[in-house]
Amino acid sequence: MAEAILRHQLEDLGISASVSSAGTRPWGSGATGDAITVMRERELDIGGHRNRRLTADLVEQADLVLGMTRDHVSFALMRCPDAGGRVFLVGELARLGERVGPRDAGEPVAAWVGRVAAARPADRPLGRAVDEVADPVGEPLDVYRATVARLDRDLTTVSALLAGRTL
Repeated sequence: MAEAILRHQLEDLGISASVSSAGTRPWGSGATGDAITVMRERELDIGGHRNRRLTADLVEQADLVLGMTRDHVSFALMRCPDAGGRVFLVGELARLGERVGPRDAGEPVAAWVGRVAAARPADRPLGRAVDEVADPVGEPLDVYRATVARLDRDLTTVSALLAGRTL
């Protein structure tokens, strides 16, 4: 869901970016029926989505890695321990990015991400509990809708900041 939302938002802002998702579960499957339903309500089709497991190579190649929960972030850091300056909770990046300000014109994404990472408090776990977005798998449809609304809000902030804009 987050992949589709972020890709759509960046495209709407005219930002060319490679956006992909990978997870912590070992099995490959598609999006749940409820995820497909709530994304269709937003006119986004994730019916062809197939899960894949996050690998060290994927983390190493990314300028930015977003997780919904601290477990996701920890999983990414276990795969690539030196990626701490590029791995964020979605809500954490939105919150800290607003404090740091938007990406400057011509500034590489990696440089902006580094500025945001530098705004983290020292010697504390990444993110805060309020930055987490719980996985709705197994929950009722209204929980999926609330999850998508939260992702949309935080990713709208992230997309704007990446595009060099403030909300």
